[in-house]
Amino acid sequence: MDAALLRFKEKEAKRFKLKAGVFALLIEDGKVLLLRRSRTGTEDGMYVLPMGGHDGTEPLTHAVVREIKEEINLEVAPEDVTMCHTMHRLHPMPHGLSFEQIDLFFAFTRYTGMIHNNEPEVCDDLAFFPLNALPENISPFIKHALECILNGKHYSEFGWGDS
Repeated sequence: MDAALLRFKEKEAKRFKLKAGVFALLIEDGKVLLLRRSRTGTEDGMYVLPMGGHDGTEPLTHAVVREIKEEINLEVAPEDVTMCHTMHRLHPMPHGLSFEQIDLFFAFTRYTGMIHNNEPEVCDDLAFFPLNALPENISPFIKHALECILNGKHYSEFGWGDS
């Protein structure tokens, strides 16, 4: 192996890696589509937006389109999603663990198909809620993101103790 390539690989192996999450925002008639987490071990019983992780082998618009299809059964073209918010979040996990993540929120209005819960093993409810009457058990970071989006704020930070 070339010495420069070896140095590059060693340097990259030590570099901090930041995870990316993608979130799908569907608002219709003043209501937002939310799903309730179930049997995941993290935030079970809390409402969130359809979401997933970037797998590292796709453009972010394709990641959110993939998650929309996987979770809520809708077909959306990558050119029909618009990024509306970015959040740098400290993501708490069980047992006092946490990790940093960049959350990218994409809105969409054009789609084909029927909304359906494709993942009942990790989602026990999928429903539209009025933006002015969100469920009490909405995940705090999702509520924060929605407030930012509705107020035209394109970037926020959450979970760092002062958010």
